[in-house]
Amino acid sequence: MALFVALLIALTSVAAVQLPAARTARGPLGPLRSTTRCAGAPCCMESAEERIKEMIGANKVFLFMKGNKLMPQCGFSNTATQILNAIDAPYETFDVLSDYDIREGVKKYSAWPTIPQCYIDGEFVGGCDIMIEMYESGELQEIIEVATAS
Repeated sequence: MALFVALLIALTSVAAVQLPAARTARGPLGPLRSTTRCAGAPCCMESAEERIKEMIGANKVFLFMKGNKLMPQCGFSNTATQILNAIDAPYETFDVLSDYDIREGVKKYSAWPTIPQCYIDGEFVGGCDIMIEMYESGELQEIIEVATAS
């Protein structure tokens, strides 16, 4: 048991030394700002809001999710990507696990507390449950066709 604890401490120490205090993640628009927490300072939230607006505005269909479209990191995000793939919709994603400010900022931006969040033509559509309902009724495919045609 003591050997296990010593090994765990050693691995934790090595990982702490190797990880930088702030990392730069990459998103669909290139490098992102620091992913360190800023305790919700207004300057950081404004920055996150600007970045969110940029991502939504640059893509007709955009999904904030955990993971990415090739490797979703939660069941709800996986379902959302499967729906968009089934429709054959061109879409981009952002991994909210890579950036705390965006993860919290998008919840405030949409006034929706959960991830994933789907935006079509700049408008918030909803999360996984709403996407399922819209997909089953055919409404999701219709609004995506209209959005991508313009």
